[in-house]
Amino acid sequence: MRFGICTTIENLPVLEKLGYDYIELETASAMALSHEEICRYQKLLADSRVKCEACNVLFPGTMTLLDGSVSDQELESYFHKAMRLVDGFGAKTLVFESGKSRRCPKDVPFGQAYRKLIAIHRMAGDAAKEYGIQVMIEPLSRNETNLICTMLEGAMLEAVVDHPNVGLLSDFFHVMTNDDRIEDMEIIKKLGHVHIASANGRRYPMSVEGEEYEAFFRSLKAIGYNGRISIEGKTENIEEDGARALALLKKLDETIL
Repeated sequence: MRFGICTTIENLPVLEKLGYDYIELETASAMALSHEEICRYQKLLADSRVKCEACNVLFPGTMTLLDGSVSDQELESYFHKAMRLVDGFGAKTLVFESGKSRRCPKDVPFGQAYRKLIAIHRMAGDAAKEYGIQVMIEPLSRNETNLICTMLEGAMLEAVVDHPNVGLLSDFFHVMTNDDRIEDMEIIKKLGHVHIASANGRRYPMSVEGEEYEAFFRSLKAIGYNGRISIEGKTENIEEDGARALALLKKLDETIL
């Protein structure tokens, strides 16, 4: 497996020093960067052994997708701008995430919101196809959204969207927060990307104590997953915690069969 961290470009040298395989950058915040800043990001990535292989947070929380306030034309324009940005960073995986943006509003019927979400993912897939990017549906905790919270809900959305450039992600923290079933990955069979953080405080994964990391890796191995796993959690010391987290993840990858 390949291991990375969801973090800012300023931490790129730390990831390189620690031996991580890649960095995962945030899309929404990068969309607001100037051309000069984007070029700086690209230069830093070009000069580093650690590349940007994935991006996350497709939409800012201020952008509401399911109430009709954003037109299809605006969405298409946004998607193409985002895909160009992500492609320019070198990433070929883009995590949709954006729980607040995709929340079903109180005044919108759930079915209507769900159908809109399907259409938006198909639109994202169409734009992604032009750049060779895979868009990942991410089931999120019920504290963050009311649409697509479990892995099976994500798999059903993926099946209905039915687009070659739209896949599914599993996030350990959200799985545990929702009391989701880790073994459901073995029903779903295929994942395109994985996030991980401690179920206890959403911190870097540094110990198996009180966690279900072993069961999570066991199910990943059962479906033959050998792709990327990005740490998406909190830390006050990325160098110290990042070193411990990488050692743990590598050990799990090596010992869990």
